[in-house]
Amino acid sequence: MLRAVASSDEVTVREFRPQDSSGVVALLNEVFSEDDESFVPRTLEQWAWLYEQNPEGRQIIVSEDSGGRIVGHYAGIPYQTLLQGRVGVSGQGVDSMVSREYRRGLKSEGLFLRTAWRYFDTYGCHPHNFYTYGFPNKKAMRIGTRILKYIPIHAPVPSLGRNLYSRPDDMDVEAGADPAGEVVELDQFDARMDDLWNRLRGEFAMGTVRDARFLNWRYTNCAFATYRAFGLEDGEGGLRCVYVSRANWTGPPILALVELIAPDADLSGAARLIAHAVAQARSTGQHRVEVWIPPQRELYRFVTEHGFTAEDSLFNLCIKMHHPGIDEDWIRNNWYYSLGDTDTF
Repeated sequence: MLRAVASSDEVTVREFRPQDSSGVVALLNEVFSEDDESFVPRTLEQWAWLYEQNPEGRQIIVSEDSGGRIVGHYAGIPYQTLLQGRVGVSGQGVDSMVSREYRRGLKSEGLFLRTAWRYFDTYGCHPHNFYTYGFPNKKAMRIGTRILKYIPIHAPVPSLGRNLYSRPDDMDVEAGADPAGEVVELDQFDARMDDLWNRLRGEFAMGTVRDARFLNWRYTNCAFATYRAFGLEDGEGGLRCVYVSRANWTGPPILALVELIAPDADLSGAARLIAHAVAQARSTGQHRVEVWIPPQRELYRFVTEHGFTAEDSLFNLCIKMHHPGIDEDWIRNNWYYSLGDTDTF
């Protein structure tokens, strides 16, 4: 039996208001639990961390029916980003949804596309955002590439992995590691992280600014999961390299290096941290270590030569560029991204 589609004629598409938060969370839990028995309901605390505590604010469009119920939502998580030497804001598209009764096929512009177009008219434009990006699922990928003009940049995203259960030791990972300096756990990111980022930022023509403010919000204060951060000290109190990890990433015993922040000129320091991460994985019962490094970086080549294997991930990285004059090939060759850029918080 065909499902009737509700009329959206009396639905108002508008910008988010603070009193909408509980309605948005209710809609999110309704929509994303439909075909996923393992779905864990989102809490107001998690929603507030993601959208209210973000240091760059929020970018949200909602659809409200005549009874005051939130029935549609299209949002971007704004991040401070670099683009060709300039600093601005870009948005990560997440939590795009409409209630089941308002869904149509791809051939007609239903409430989902009305909500999406309002988002792009409001936020998805230059100079408000340099670009909007995301990791759409299969259904959203079809709509996004066909109608919203998403451009697939890495589809799928290449991943580097090391399966620990098939390797008796990690001597190949440790080769070339610099023994100087101490690897310390970081409870908070501070001015030392800002110093490291300022030394590194010249290597990145495009990507999210990974300074202390961002990293503390994204990882230290995350309301979804527990992350651990480690840094290699330089002997004078500064940081040479940093990694952030999350155990049991996406469920299985995988230690994800969601950030590996290291200069291409300090590969021996990066090797020291990677060896430390692999040792941490073994000691905590993880079966695999996984990291994303853009293939154009020297660090990518180095890691593949030290015991990690390149594989296709399950993620597709897409972009809608709002800044004029930036072509697809340039983006593909210059975008710096990590596992932490996904919406697997």
